[in-house]
Amino acid sequence: MNRAGWRTPAAGVVSGILFALAFPPFGWVVLLPLALVPWLVALAREESRWRALLSGLLFGLTTWCLSISWITYVVTHFGGQGRAMGVVCLVLLAAILAEWPAAVAFTAVACAPAGSPRRLAVFPVLWMASEHLRSFVYGGFPWNLTGNALYQRPVWLQTASVGGVYLVGGLLVAVSCLLAAAVAFRRAKPLVAAAILVLAAGAFGAARLARRPSDGAAPTLSVALLQPNVSQESRLGGSAGEVYERVIGMARDAAAEEPNLLVIPESAFPIYWDRSPRLRQDLSGVAGAASGFVIFNDVEELPDGRYFNVARLLGPSGLVGPPYRKVHRVPFGEYVPLPRLFFFVRQVSTEIGEFSAAAAPTTLEMPGARIGIGVCYEILYAGLVREEASRLGANLLVTISNDSWYGRAGAQEQHFAGAVLRAVETQRYLLRAAITGISGIVDEKGRIVGELPRDTSGILRGTARLESARTFWTRWGYWLPRLADVFAGAVLLFGVAGLAHGRRRRSS
Repeated sequence: MNRAGWRTPAAGVVSGILFALAFPPFGWVVLLPLALVPWLVALAREESRWRALLSGLLFGLTTWCLSISWITYVVTHFGGQGRAMGVVCLVLLAAILAEWPAAVAFTAVACAPAGSPRRLAVFPVLWMASEHLRSFVYGGFPWNLTGNALYQRPVWLQTASVGGVYLVGGLLVAVSCLLAAAVAFRRAKPLVAAAILVLAAGAFGAARLARRPSDGAAPTLSVALLQPNVSQESRLGGSAGEVYERVIGMARDAAAEEPNLLVIPESAFPIYWDRSPRLRQDLSGVAGAASGFVIFNDVEELPDGRYFNVARLLGPSGLVGPPYRKVHRVPFGEYVPLPRLFFFVRQVSTEIGEFSAAAAPTTLEMPGARIGIGVCYEILYAGLVREEASRLGANLLVTISNDSWYGRAGAQEQHFAGAVLRAVETQRYLLRAAITGISGIVDEKGRIVGELPRDTSGILRGTARLESARTFWTRWGYWLPRLADVFAGAVLLFGVAGLAHGRRRRSS
């Protein structure tokens, strides 16, 4: 490959670096609309589909290796592997995830000749489809979706109420494509179109933020979220008794204010409800002192040998209803995905055994409130939370998490960023209690109204409103990413057909 042939792959690497810098822990969100421009300009002029494919692979490898470098910490610190194997796991996972931008780049270049504006016109829809497919193919990995990077800019998140996080990302990439078109084709009209799109999205966001709740008489709950800042090493070490006393002491302190709802994070207790009379007695005392309800994490053991990671609701009179069983498990934490490929990696979690997954979500119900739950990682699944809000009628979202596995390379911020989008999509308050942070209260427009930073201990108190309005997203919005999937499939088939036709012409 000559020097000119490396331009597009090199542009993919540059854009991959810039794209990763827009996400936590770097948080240079101003780069987000600009990050893809070098790669997009190169793709607009690229003559080879295979160089486009290579550029997408390099983009994906670069951005994922930079943004989820905490994988090496998990694998080496808790997975029993050496540093070299930690790097191998990171690169393998990045390579699997890189297939999506590679497919987008190949399809965009294959659908039109070099220099055609059609390549940049279809790119945002292809990108939206790729992020949607990444959210459920292979069990899904909806981490660091494009729209997540804007989690601290609620004015730009409001289109999520129409098309979910996928529409937020699609619109942002559309702006990038217009900027790239202005550079590649040296025209001013794409810049004008980009400005109009930005102004329209901003105006929509500002108008929605200024709008008062549709139901001014919506009931409210006083809430308290625990963040005991218990490290994973403490949980796995010999200080289980100290950890228990610390968490139950904080729970009693929080209950003294008599909140309507007290939320204790995932993995806070080193013992289980069914096995420990002491836990049953102490937590029941907390619920009685609060005269309210307590959500806490537990392990449910079934007679057939299956185990579920669950959230339980405890009231002054005892457990309320069946527990919520986790639907989406954490890869490498609660099970090992693609075991033939990752045969050398053992399950990181040291709980009883490999967890089973529930077939469908359920809600926890207390007087006046129907609570949609997301245990840790699964709050990132937009479809699951949408089902809780639409089909199951949840009027409050609660997520409990243990992010102490991931070290300090940005995973805690990235996880919190993804959770914020669920509030905007469903127009529901979101309560997040994380054992080492970040814990927060997010209102129905995605504004962070209360927050405890990572690696600190504290009790976050506040108020949550029980919203019942339904957004376009909860009613019909899932059709947008599905239509994007269909469109992407059609464009890909068109490109593959064109490639086969070209080969036949050359052979004849």
